[in-house]
Amino acid sequence: MSYVSVNSQKRVLIMMIACISVAALLLVRLLYIQIIKTDYYSQKAYAQQTRSKSVEPKRGTIYDTTGERVLAQSISTNIVTAVPNSVSKDNKENIATNIAQILEKDKDEILKKLQQNVSSVTLATKVDQEISQKLLEYLDENDITGISVDEDMSRVYPYGTLLSHVLGFVGTDNQGLAGVEAYYESNLAGTPGKIVASFDGSGRETPFTQEQYIAAEDGKDIVLTIDATIQSIVEKYLSKAVEENIAEYGSIVIMRPSTGEVLAMANYPTFDPNDPFTPNTDELKSQWDSMDTKQKSEALNQMWRNKAISDTQEPGSTFKLITATATLEENIVNIDDKVFYCAGQMNVGTWTIKCWRYYNPHGSESLREGIMNSCNPVFMQVSQKMGIPAFMEYIRAFNLNSKTGIDLPGEATGIMHDESAMTDVDLATSSFGQTIQITTLQTAVNYCAVANGGYLVEPYVVKEIKSNSGNYDEQIESKVLKQIMSEQTASELMSALVDTVNFGTAKSGKISDYQVAGKTATGENGRGDNTKYLAGFVGIGPASNPEIVVVMNLYDPKGPSGHGGAAICGPVVGSIIDEVLKYMDIQTDYTIEETESNEIVVPNVVGKTYGEAQQILAESGFTLNTASEFASDTVITNQVPKSGASLVSGSSIMVYKDGEESKKVNVPDVRNMSTAEATAAFKNVGLNVRIEGKGYVLTQDVTPQEEIEMGSIVTIKCVDDLSELP
Repeated sequence: MSYVSVNSQKRVLIMMIACISVAALLLVRLLYIQIIKTDYYSQKAYAQQTRSKSVEPKRGTIYDTTGERVLAQSISTNIVTAVPNSVSKDNKENIATNIAQILEKDKDEILKKLQQNVSSVTLATKVDQEISQKLLEYLDENDITGISVDEDMSRVYPYGTLLSHVLGFVGTDNQGLAGVEAYYESNLAGTPGKIVASFDGSGRETPFTQEQYIAAEDGKDIVLTIDATIQSIVEKYLSKAVEENIAEYGSIVIMRPSTGEVLAMANYPTFDPNDPFTPNTDELKSQWDSMDTKQKSEALNQMWRNKAISDTQEPGSTFKLITATATLEENIVNIDDKVFYCAGQMNVGTWTIKCWRYYNPHGSESLREGIMNSCNPVFMQVSQKMGIPAFMEYIRAFNLNSKTGIDLPGEATGIMHDESAMTDVDLATSSFGQTIQITTLQTAVNYCAVANGGYLVEPYVVKEIKSNSGNYDEQIESKVLKQIMSEQTASELMSALVDTVNFGTAKSGKISDYQVAGKTATGENGRGDNTKYLAGFVGIGPASNPEIVVVMNLYDPKGPSGHGGAAICGPVVGSIIDEVLKYMDIQTDYTIEETESNEIVVPNVVGKTYGEAQQILAESGFTLNTASEFASDTVITNQVPKSGASLVSGSSIMVYKDGEESKKVNVPDVRNMSTAEATAAFKNVGLNVRIEGKGYVLTQDVTPQEEIEMGSIVTIKCVDDLSELP
């Protein structure tokens, strides 16, 4: 008879208890997972079984002030992505070869991405519609899974380099990296959407599942205060001035003094925001391959830098406005009291500080004449009467030791002396714009206060923000920060600035159709052999009812015309004011009779015979010129200059017949010549000349040696005495 031993019974009992315990533990764990941690594990399972692809929103469009000209916009492109585990392992190399050929990419690069053990990989971005369609057809015809083509957005700047430093640009992720794009990122960016799909444990997309689509919310549109046409005018003149004067860089700001709206802001050299990582100058391109990563990064940051707001320099004599304001507001002198004296230089402490015209001192002067003559001793004497505390009070009143508050990133703060440590020499040099630093924009804001009757305005570049429906979410209003001078002081200073253009050092900024107020500047940065000059000019027009303030600075000019603001900036600012005010349809101050113009409108002879053209031009006071022989009945098919232009009597009109190409000539360099010499030089090569002013040529509007059509008009600006320009 068999029986079970007591020990065996104990072992069975222990095993049963152990099994029951394990089962109980498993049951408890199962209850814990399914009931207590159900949300956690549900989310984790969802995350493992689904993957989402981002749907990029359309970035907001940036318009110029008209609301019609598009300065930056997002266009639809495509992005190609892959789930490597969903692509056939046996056919990856062949797939990579074909996809690389369609996308115009490197085959090894595509294959490497398809072999990665990751959930998703990007094969190409910014793919246009034609290439995307070819790829989709290839994937469909060959029943290839794991590769998808989805809509993406690409940022485009239709005007290329225009306004690049203000607009900024975006990175590969469409996030703003500079300028308006960065400052208004939260408005422009929008909110991404996504596409959610299901995948199995191997990472392959599961069939018969429905994708979930969450729409993106597009960004808001922005309307600038800047006018694209005015910006184009400014950039045209600035690039020419920088290149002709061999300057390191130049900046121009145009503001509406009554509101603080920035109508144009330009720096040169510029860059293309469509391709912001490409060097922008021949010099930088030649050095690029030899530069390390850090050097390249620094060079690009300098290229992108909006120097009009980010770089401070010693402004020179345009700063005398601050000292003059303080003088009149503190009732130290009346503007026409002759209480100052220029001996050509002045001793302050251990320093001897010269006037720019030390060789021919100005003698007895009023404050008005000190402004007109840009005489340093006048302002040093004023500062001595004023004292450091009063002077610094006006530095603070003009907010010169802080930022203007413009809605752009990277603005610099003005650099002023510490009042507690200032010396008499610091006060003297500061009074005429040396040993302190401000930006080009700060100078513009300063002169807006004089032009608008004494009020400090906050500059801004965005005036409207639109929602997706096209309605205005926000309209930016101009901000008057405070009154910093009386209307009487502003009026007296405007009067002095008009006299400075008509009779003083700023005559180079005078134009024929509008009365202009202005001030010259020649700042010094560094000392001794390390000195670099800043040539500057401020123009306000029309002076009777100011619509614009224009500030121009050229840094470290090394051209043949020197480094004085009157010589190289004044004529440019005058031309800009003239062209911009006419574009704005501002009524001229002077009639043709008042300007004593003797110009005649060029008649139209296109379509006329050679004989008829001769008679028409002769009756109008012009001569006819040809590049070849003409029969009397030969029909004229082209003329230079075109009809409607105006020239003085005796000028030559170039005409052409059918099949004849226009003749080109090189423009002579007439700078520093007398008007008679310049006229003869142009006539010798078959060019016409328009003369503004009299005396000696200061500037010409076409660069020397540039090739232009024979018969074209070159405008020259002249002054009585080149040696009398600061």
